[in-house]
Amino acid sequence: MNNLEQEITQKIATIIDTKQLDVLIISDIYNIQYATNIKIPCAHAQTDLRMFALLKKDKNPLVVVPKCWENIVKQSNHNVDVFAYSLKHDPLESAIKIVFEKCSSAKRLGCDDELIPIIISKVIKKEIAELGGKHVACADDIMSARSRKTKMEIKHLKSIAMKTDHAINGFYHHLIADRSKSSMSISENLRIHSLERDIDLEGYNACSRGVIGNSISNIWAYAPKFGFAAGDFTQIGDTIIADAMNNENGYWSNSTRIAIMSEEMSDEQEIAYKHLVELRKILCDVLKVGRRCCEVYKDAVEKAANAGIEIIDGHALGFNVGVSPMEGPFLRLGDQTILEKNMIFILDGLVKYKSLLYRSRDTVLLEINEVKVINDYKSWKEPYFALNTICLLYTSDAADDSLRV
Repeated sequence: MNNLEQEITQKIATIIDTKQLDVLIISDIYNIQYATNIKIPCAHAQTDLRMFALLKKDKNPLVVVPKCWENIVKQSNHNVDVFAYSLKHDPLESAIKIVFEKCSSAKRLGCDDELIPIIISKVIKKEIAELGGKHVACADDIMSARSRKTKMEIKHLKSIAMKTDHAINGFYHHLIADRSKSSMSISENLRIHSLERDIDLEGYNACSRGVIGNSISNIWAYAPKFGFAAGDFTQIGDTIIADAMNNENGYWSNSTRIAIMSEEMSDEQEIAYKHLVELRKILCDVLKVGRRCCEVYKDAVEKAANAGIEIIDGHALGFNVGVSPMEGPFLRLGDQTILEKNMIFILDGLVKYKSLLYRSRDTVLLEINEVKVINDYKSWKEPYFALNTICLLYTSDAADDSLRV
């Protein structure tokens, strides 16, 4: 067991002690990964198959999985006891049967079933009642543990955040020589640049995406194109927004940066980008240990409005990152979570200027008296300028074909 796994194991043991549990039943995919280091990349796409983890103090985790995932689990973690169920019968019924056979003597059973479908949660509560046991809600405790990063988690998240920022910056550098590119080609090049930095682009949520020109009026990842404007090609003067969510050893980065296909910004781009930079500063100023997420959100919205910055109503201005690319707590109305030291947030700056949406995501670490940006490979107080004077000359209509790069 490595140092990171030891730190997480201690956190889980603290929950078990604090709640005085005989067993902790974990059913959420990300919570299972967090507590056991077992990652099934396809699990989100196969919701009919269920996985459960049973944790007891000073015991190896016990994991219940469908037979088709058994080998993956055994390869992921050699310090767990694996019980596989057949798919010849109802998967949920088969899994639940094993789970409650293995904790039949427990009296206090903790569970994170608030995070799974209601029908499955009802089955778990019914089985606990039939055992004569006490159901103890633990979803909030696990999410709180996940949001407060350990020293090893912080080190790992810093590394992957910086690699992702470096990957985006590296790709933007290629725009100087690449000439006109489609948004789909930009997305593929972002993926390649991430892989070149030893990042594993894997899992259900892995994403690299480029949106260009007027298409940034709608940058949401909706089907069927998932935000890609396949017919768009870069033109001189375009805004390019690059998103990258990468996975490394089970932990995620989530970054968005802007480049301009010119040697300088237009008046509109300059105002919009200035608003992004101001919004980032506002968020860093109002993020304070001890404040509630909803208070931070309301304060940031008010300060942005006073500065003439238009943000999207209801848009969460930040979220945690860890074993999932987007997890709670969120900087939004309704989230009463109190900010604590060693939380890592993605600041999700999204501003509207005229008809276009401009976005930049920064990874920050909350410390007692300051907020540190930890994925700043370059200073993003200005965008990346993807053309210079010579390139503009070579690509102008008046230039000789023999001079084109």
